[in-house]
Amino acid sequence: MFSQQRLERRLPYARTNSTPARGPKCETPCECGICQEQFKGTDKQDEDSHCYSTVVAPATAQATLADLTSKINTDRAYLADLCEKFGNTILSRWRKKSRDKREALLLLADPTIAKNPWFRLRTEGAITTWKELRKYRRSWLLPYLSTAALKANPSVLLGLLHNRVLHSPEEWVPFDSAILRQGWNAGLFDLEYCGQYCVTMHGVNYGKLVSWNKNAAERCDMVGYPRARLIIEAQALMFSRLRAIVDLILEGVDRDTRGASDRWHEMVQFGFKQSNNIEVWSDYVNQPFSAPPKFDVDYYCSIAKARMQAVQDHLWLLQTDPSYFRRLIKVLAAGEVYKTVWRYTMIEKDIHLALLDYLTWRALYAEWTDVRDHYRRFQDSIHPGQPLPRRLEHKLAALERSLLSSMSSRIQHLPGFIAQRPGFQHSYKFTVISKPPSRPGQEMFSMKHMSRMSENQQYRQDTLEWILTELLCGPNQEFRFDYPELFARLEAHLAEASPEERARVDETVYAKMSDYAVRHEMLSALKLHRPAFPLPLPAGKTKEDGLRWIEEFSTPTMRLMTVDLDEYKKKLYAFPADCVEALEHLTPAVGRKNEAWLERRTAERKVLHDFWDGALKSFREETTFMRMTQEELDDAFSVISVSTSAEYAEIIKNERMQVADAIAVAAITRNVANTASVPETLWSTGPDISRLVIEERAPKPKTRPAQPVNTASPEPLVNADTESASQQRISATPRALEIIRKMFPTSAEESSTKDVDWDLFVHAMNDLNFSARNVGGSAVAFEHLSNKKIIFHRPHPVAKIDSIMLQSMGKRLRKHFDWSREAFVGV
Repeated sequence: MFSQQRLERRLPYARTNSTPARGPKCETPCECGICQEQFKGTDKQDEDSHCYSTVVAPATAQATLADLTSKINTDRAYLADLCEKFGNTILSRWRKKSRDKREALLLLADPTIAKNPWFRLRTEGAITTWKELRKYRRSWLLPYLSTAALKANPSVLLGLLHNRVLHSPEEWVPFDSAILRQGWNAGLFDLEYCGQYCVTMHGVNYGKLVSWNKNAAERCDMVGYPRARLIIEAQALMFSRLRAIVDLILEGVDRDTRGASDRWHEMVQFGFKQSNNIEVWSDYVNQPFSAPPKFDVDYYCSIAKARMQAVQDHLWLLQTDPSYFRRLIKVLAAGEVYKTVWRYTMIEKDIHLALLDYLTWRALYAEWTDVRDHYRRFQDSIHPGQPLPRRLEHKLAALERSLLSSMSSRIQHLPGFIAQRPGFQHSYKFTVISKPPSRPGQEMFSMKHMSRMSENQQYRQDTLEWILTELLCGPNQEFRFDYPELFARLEAHLAEASPEERARVDETVYAKMSDYAVRHEMLSALKLHRPAFPLPLPAGKTKEDGLRWIEEFSTPTMRLMTVDLDEYKKKLYAFPADCVEALEHLTPAVGRKNEAWLERRTAERKVLHDFWDGALKSFREETTFMRMTQEELDDAFSVISVSTSAEYAEIIKNERMQVADAIAVAAITRNVANTASVPETLWSTGPDISRLVIEERAPKPKTRPAQPVNTASPEPLVNADTESASQQRISATPRALEIIRKMFPTSAEESSTKDVDWDLFVHAMNDLNFSARNVGGSAVAFEHLSNKKIIFHRPHPVAKIDSIMLQSMGKRLRKHFDWSREAFVGV
């Protein structure tokens, strides 16, 4: 689509003015990638920033470790006792303090705590020498701790305290090690060398110095002393700070008395939230203040399934609801590039991408399910200090490669997409370099970034674009920033920004970044898995090598990959853009339902049918270059063949019946108003329902819609009378009933209701036994007591749900939870 896909960026901390090293190198036990994360590689030591600062004897190293682990255990036990005895006091005193008083207390506890947040992001480009950066050792060890973060939201400190006390240091090792990655790779720590020794990082021997063992080191059961020393030092620093903070919070409290902690436990039970949000925060984005990462395979299966269903529902609504399709056109076609001759082609490409997204999530769900089944089978064999079963290790490695592949495709797509959105197009120059019709391999635009700011200038002057640019680094780039920190920075920036700045990230960008965040979270879970596992690389680069690799792994994701890329690029696999144009020019079916309304709706459905019929033909040809099984192909084809299904026929039938009912009601209303002058025989006449059987005729294009397209029409999916008889009625609160009526309207007035506040919707779902948790970006997972999940996106930049989206949410809830208007009764 664009001649340049990547946003321009420089590797963080690549300019550290390192000079050639002097003196002998220290021996490294192994030069593999995992071991170089624990020791400095031989080649790395050619630069002075990567040389060891000190060489210590094993006895000295063990004494240091023993001292640090002793402090960790003592402080943790001390804090656990205080939380149990005085949890309520800690909670109430911290919440009641003003921000200024919180900051004063934090600095009194430890004056070295950074005042400003986002230490690693702020210093990039501002400090360019590694020697200067090394002066901030404590900030590199705990980069997420700052008075600004801890004072702004009381839940941050409370979550940090609870989770560090509840979970053992061993459970925190994967995260505490990962948080050091950037400083380690850039040579920003003074390191101690102790020969080829490692430190045990699990069990009763946690913190003990032992001889290096390759297999144990690659499983991360033990970690090389240079890296392990940093991990344990960071944990000791964390507990010493928490102890000092809690002591100051409880200043003046008689420690010999017995307090209470019931409200403390209640807070923990209900979860932690960001300020001004009513859904529980994402543990991934707020990991430092949440429970340590846990490889919860059931959770990731449920999220993959919910994501797959969300994309499938999006495609389903695009086929069954013309108003929903029109809304997509309106939302997408907002940038300047959509005013060019490529307007409709760009829209069809986004719909095409949604289909590929469905295939990706279906594949990832299948692979997560496979991993879950193997996990359950081998659960008695998965323990720290022991190798993983080979079959399970193979499945985990294949899943990681699938996630890397899916993220790579996202990174190729997102830069060009973000650049042409209204909030970012001012930074780029787009030039149309070709004209329709589309041809294989054709580029529509050239794209040039116009900014000349340095990275540090951009961070301060256009933080939003800087964050999005950094998020699009490849997951294996050595000097990239941590993704969770960038997502957290994005959330914080949008929360503090002006309405104009927030609006730059429109709902399309936020939705795509939310999808991207979930893939990151899943990949992170695999990388932090303990015992760790190696990631095999495909041997060779020929077509035959690729085929052998796919045959060997034979995962659903691998079967989606195009092997013969050269042949694939020789053909065009486009969805019919002319149908998108035809739909936009038709008069929309809005307002009261009558014969004219049904005629307009029939014309809309005819265009949609033509669009998806053409899409199916194009996609069938595209799949000839994939290696999907017949079952996978049948499922993929069915997802975009809804208009040929019995379900769709039922939708049309009920739509026509609803129009007939509306006409009958309107006729009766007119008759009642004119009772005195209308003969009695007319009461039994009614409208001519036979007129409603309208042929699907060629649509009559209009130059512009006669009515606004942002008004939805009530469209029941099934006959409400037959459904309600077999359903058990669900009790609902008044506010929940109000939302239900707007989701399933029965009149034109209800269907064109005012926008609904997102918070009101979340409260209503909570009343109906759904809990809400942010799962990255705008995505919020609603989990029912039955453990079924559904994902909705928090509207952005204004948290209000328009009528079309609210009714589409109702259709999705009907589809997955059998909801209908008649299923609910007030309490």
